[in-house]
Amino acid sequence: MKTIDRQVFYRSFRRKLTALCGRQTAERIWNSADREYCHILRENPGLRKHKGAMVLPAVALYRAMKAEGLDAEKLLNSWGDETGRKLASMVHVLTGIPGLPGLLWNNMERIADMMSSEKNGYRRRLVSEPPGMYGVDILSCPYHNLAKLMGEEKAVLCICHMDKAYMKGFRKIRYERGTAVSEGAPYCDYRLRFDPEKE
Repeated sequence: MKTIDRQVFYRSFRRKLTALCGRQTAERIWNSADREYCHILRENPGLRKHKGAMVLPAVALYRAMKAEGLDAEKLLNSWGDETGRKLASMVHVLTGIPGLPGLLWNNMERIADMMSSEKNGYRRRLVSEPPGMYGVDILSCPYHNLAKLMGEEKAVLCICHMDKAYMKGFRKIRYERGTAVSEGAPYCDYRLRFDPEKE
């Protein structure tokens, strides 16, 4: 059986919980979340391969923290911000490889197709194409849809926070996003521009 411990993406959140709440409380929350996560998968085996399955541990953790009287949304969102900043640092280093930012920009449509296609559970609308700006509105997101289906749409905000933070790490590619479906907007507005001066 899958357990929340196998979700590499969430391991650093366990450390954050321990630092904030102490080992005993953090372990109680983690074990409760693990039971909830396993219960969700037992009751809904089809969710194992759902395109938004990364949401399930967030939902389980969200519920476990709420049961302990913690501000689950705030804790998950701050962790999403921290994780996003760490990823942004790695992206910044990688895109320091000469020529890589230009290569990414020249293949932006293909990259976006791999990451947010209908095959991956998204609905989107292309707003503009390079060379000026690559703009796409995400009208429907599998992460948000699954969290909403489970009655915990606020649990998914941490993934949006991470996304907003890490996308700022690209050299020579400016990223803007003002709206998010998970925050009640009709779409997520991804806007990317190539800027040779951005370091």
